[in-house]
Amino acid sequence: MKFWLKYGVFLCSALTVPSFPAPAAGMDLTFDEWVEEFRREAVENGVSAQTLDRAFQSLKLEPAVIALDRKQPEFRRDFQTYIDNAINTLRIKKAQKLMTEHARLLREIEKKYKVPANYLLAFWGMETNFGAAKGEYPTISALATLAYDTRRPDFFRAELMHGVHMVQNGLSADRMKGSWAGAFGNFQFMPSTFRHFGTDYDGDGQVDLWDSLPDALASAANYLSSEGWNPAVGWGREVLLPKKFDWDLIERKKTLREWMADGIVFADGAPVAEPPSTQAELFLPAGIHGPAFLTFSNFRVILKWNRSVLYAVSVGHLADRIQGKSQFSKKYFQRGPSFTLENAQEVQELLTKMKLYDGDIDGVLGRKSREAVRKFQSMYGLPADGYAGASLLHFMRLAVSGGAKRDKLTFDEIVEMQKILAKGDYYVGPVDGKLGRSTMKGIELYKRVYGISSDAVNRTLLEKMRVQFARNLENGDRDPLVKENLRLEKERQEALKKARQKAQKKQRQKAKKEKRRQKSAVKRTVEAGVPDKRLKKR
Repeated sequence: MKFWLKYGVFLCSALTVPSFPAPAAGMDLTFDEWVEEFRREAVENGVSAQTLDRAFQSLKLEPAVIALDRKQPEFRRDFQTYIDNAINTLRIKKAQKLMTEHARLLREIEKKYKVPANYLLAFWGMETNFGAAKGEYPTISALATLAYDTRRPDFFRAELMHGVHMVQNGLSADRMKGSWAGAFGNFQFMPSTFRHFGTDYDGDGQVDLWDSLPDALASAANYLSSEGWNPAVGWGREVLLPKKFDWDLIERKKTLREWMADGIVFADGAPVAEPPSTQAELFLPAGIHGPAFLTFSNFRVILKWNRSVLYAVSVGHLADRIQGKSQFSKKYFQRGPSFTLENAQEVQELLTKMKLYDGDIDGVLGRKSREAVRKFQSMYGLPADGYAGASLLHFMRLAVSGGAKRDKLTFDEIVEMQKILAKGDYYVGPVDGKLGRSTMKGIELYKRVYGISSDAVNRTLLEKMRVQFARNLENGDRDPLVKENLRLEKERQEALKKARQKAQKKQRQKAKKEKRRQKSAVKRTVEAGVPDKRLKKR
């Protein structure tokens, strides 16, 4: 189960569930003291002491759970690594085989809940690899550990309360085993989700998400249907953006017709099944460093299941691949150092210091955090994609300390700028760490291409160049200004070459003329009987 993710949490955090009182995290108490406090709260919420005794019979603090929470792959994997791990040929073929084996059941569930089978298989594959990895952690202990921890105590405390209510309703605590994050069953439901959307589809009188595939599939479909799944549209499509693009349109809705008018094209060139009037939202899950997607309403439904944009893209793409559709247009591996949970928390702390963010410092860069990042990027004239990576974090540190606006660049920073300019064909010259005439000419051309009005050559400009170059906004085609500059530079080089050749030819002719003159002078001297100094040695 991939639970805590770079952009959010599992579905239950987004659900409207009964609100239980949630005292502060328990690190000021011992774990045993915290458990006693929770027991009193649970009794006040209608849970019997006998139920709590059963639920907590094997309760213990699980340090490994805390360690796993801090080391989730979603925090540390770039877009392409995440996608490659989630979607592979074996998983696709397994899903296709299961679709055939359970075709009748899937048709029945799709008819009732209007959720296509390929999406249910995609969720199932992402969550537990089709039931092969449901998890063996005791759910109650895992939830209690995370509720006692300080990172997301309120959420997990509420889930633990739902968990003990499940025990009171007849489910054995020993049966409740799943992921380290407290999720369980084929589709890794949290306790609150189980209580609200669990479905006894096989009619045996109990909801069994572990061993009853009909119950598991129907429960997942029930949840998606309840959250507004629309069978008339897909999840989204990969798109290519024009070089000059308004980054304020990220996570904004427009019709497909309007997006096409803005210059956006579908990466695979396939026909669009959805009508031109369909509302679509633009997402860049890895910022302008990675791919872009126009997503439909079902993408937001997937985000209610798990608010990670990476997870949602993976589910949608896996569902497409199960149907035989093509891969993304290219690979998008991250450049530079990885971005960790601790880095994400630091971003939130820095945004808080700048009074751009007032949410939790939990390392979960959800929509609120992304909006704050966009505000910061706009303040410094950067492409406002809302994506925080290692490079932006470095720039934010400088901004808070006042170093971002320092005009004088270091030698290494100028070298990096020259390399970016050279790779984009803005600059032809030595990479020498000097802001000479040729380098400044390349910088001015770059500014013209990207509409940068500031005269400053500083770290803000360098950061802007980093992110724009990383995305390769030209999409394989040079800007007309760059083409013109290359043409002029080529003509200049050819003119210089011709001038050198002409000068060399003139020099050779001069040398030949001088040689003939000297030879003629020697001849005249000999004929006149005047000793030639050059013959004295003879």
